[in-house]
Parts: sequence; C-alpha cells; structure tokens
Amino acid sequence: MNEDNDEPKLWVTVLKLLAIAVALIGGTGLALWYVDKMQVHDQPPGLSTGPVKPDWGIAGDSPLRKR
Repeated sequence: MNEDNDEPKLWVTVLKLLAIAVALIGGTGLALWYVDKMQVHDQPPGLSTGPVKPDWGIAGDSPLRKR
C-alpha cells in the first residue's frame, strides 16, 4: 500500500490555497486602507468632510410628472 506518489496531500494543497487567499484579501484590504488614508491627507484645507447635500442632478427630482 505504500506507493511513491508525487502529488501532495489534499490538506497541504487546501492549506496553501487558504494561505494564498488570506494574503490576497489582506493585501487588498491593506492597499484600500492606505489609499483611503492618503486621500484624507491630500485634501486641500478648507474642504468640508461632512455630508454632502444632493442639490444637483436628478437626486431631488420627483418621480411623478407635474401637470
């Protein structure tokens, strides 16, 4: 029953795939966090970071036509 099999065991393959997935997801999250922090520092002074009032476009238009 002892065969010379060149394929790695299933649990080793699953562990490697899991480690790669964690590294990709973690790296993407870290990159997004870094870009978010750098954009806050790059804003010119005087710009408000509060909520923006949607006073342009169709954001405030009524869905019903007026007669």
